[in-house]
Amino acid sequence: MKINVKVGTLCAAATALAIAVPAAAHPATSSNAHHGDHASGAHHPSQSHKCMPHNVAYLESGIVDGTTGSTLTVNPDGTWSGTLVVDVTRANHWAKADRGTTVTYTFTNAKLTVRFDGGTNSFAAGQRVKLIGKLAAVAKGCTALAPAPNPAFRTVVVHPATS
Repeated sequence: MKINVKVGTLCAAATALAIAVPAAAHPATSSNAHHGDHASGAHHPSQSHKCMPHNVAYLESGIVDGTTGSTLTVNPDGTWSGTLVVDVTRANHWAKADRGTTVTYTFTNAKLTVRFDGGTNSFAAGQRVKLIGKLAAVAKGCTALAPAPNPAFRTVVVHPATS
């Protein structure tokens, strides 16, 4: 009976050693040592996939400015050219810097979808507009894009002025 107890104890010790040795044999390397840094907002190298530019939604709406005329018109080929001056009243996260300001957008042969709602047919002062587009951005902690990118709009929706 003493032999069985010693063999059982020896097997338990060997099993514990077999589990502990492989874990100690592989110390953290530089490729997997940084995994804990993500939660702390650590800087990511500029070649990181996370730091590659990607498109984000850029949405803002407001009123066509009354002091500066908007000259945005359709070209014979269906593209749009001219300027659109907007007093921005609402904006999503990526366009929040424009909120409360007057912004002038210049378009040159831009492929836009322009939708006139409620009987509107031009860009007149006081009309409500919504601009929908995209902006190239990188994640937090990455080197900012230089020069700062401009939004690329694809849709402009025009509503009649509120009474």
